Amino acid sequence: MKALVLSVLLLTPVSAFAQDLVVSEPDFSTSVFRAEVVEIHATGERATPATRTVAEFQDLSLRLLEGAREGEVVRAENSNGTTLSKGDVVYIHRVDGAEGDLWSVGEPDRRWVLFGLLILFVLITIGVGWGAGVRSVLSLFGSLLIILFGLIPALLSGAPPVLTCTFFAVLMLVFSMLVTHGYKKSTWVALISGIVALVFAAVIAEGAVLLAKLSGFVSDEVVFLNFATRGTLDLTGLLLGSILIGVVGVLNDISVSQVHTIEEIHDANPRLSRLEVFMRAARVGREHLGAVVNTLPIAYAGSALPLLMMFSVSTAPLLYIINREVFAAEIIRIFAGGIALAFSGAIATVIGALLLVSPKKGA
Repeated sequence: MKALVLSVLLLTPVSAFAQDLVVSEPDFSTSVFRAEVVEIHATGERATPATRTVAEFQDLSLRLLEGAREGEVVRAENSNGTTLSKGDVVYIHRVDGAEGDLWSVGEPDRRWVLFGLLILFVLITIGVGWGAGVRSVLSLFGSLLIILFGLIPALLSGAPPVLTCTFFAVLMLVFSMLVTHGYKKSTWVALISGIVALVFAAVIAEGAVLLAKLSGFVSDEVVFLNFATRGTLDLTGLLLGSILIGVVGVLNDISVSQVHTIEEIHDANPRLSRLEVFMRAARVGREHLGAVVNTLPIAYAGSALPLLMMFSVSTAPLLYIINREVFAAEIIRIFAGGIALAFSGAIATVIGALLLVSPKKGA
């Protein structure tokens, strides 16, 4: 509860003074509607000369499910790559045409799938973890709230991205560790280790990004964001900040695991010296680090699989490909995160052995 109150107090000033993001969005009340497919008139394929590809299309009738025009049936074409069936619910877009409304099919309505998966995740986490599962879920949602209502408004208000992301990353560590693991000496040891490693990662990442002269334009989303904010954001700093936020969760994992390993070894044999406990915990930490370090590259590779496939068919040399900013940024992200993980495990082991081990003679 104290961590929650602290988070709210810290987040409120930032949110209150954040500027509104200027984004050109359609008026959803008159241009975007949920609609149900009531009839499929035709299905076929059409060549696209510009890209030399063949795309599927469907000629559909759809009934509007909301708004002032609820119940109205309209005609629209689906060419977004998703094959629809009668009864499917989608979002459709309206634009004014010379001869009346023009309609196009957008994204399927996926809300129930997403909500169902969320509920399943919460139930399984709590069912397996019991009290720890409940605390983990609260910690997760708390961290998401910190990002949505603290970090993002602060960045949009023009706050320095690196310092801002570092501050909120530390806040997320404090909140998640205290909520999940409680107010214990071991939790504070893990927290100190994670914060030190996070600051170290910030220094490494900033140096690498500046030396590599990265601009921050690493995806289409960044380009759109730059247009939406009229070029007012520091995109290089934003890239640095995203690196720090990305390693918070894994820092939590390895710091807490090492501290708990030290506690278990000490409890099992209180006669062991600090050095003996440290050596045993270090061996466990090396094995854990070997598994965790693989997590970051594999996770990034999985999320960027289409991009990797696109460049794998390129005729450009490998060194040229990895020199591209979109790849260089991910490489820096992986290595900076890996360095932070290794450093966090080492720091947690050293501090834990010093503060948590009190050898008992004759025990």
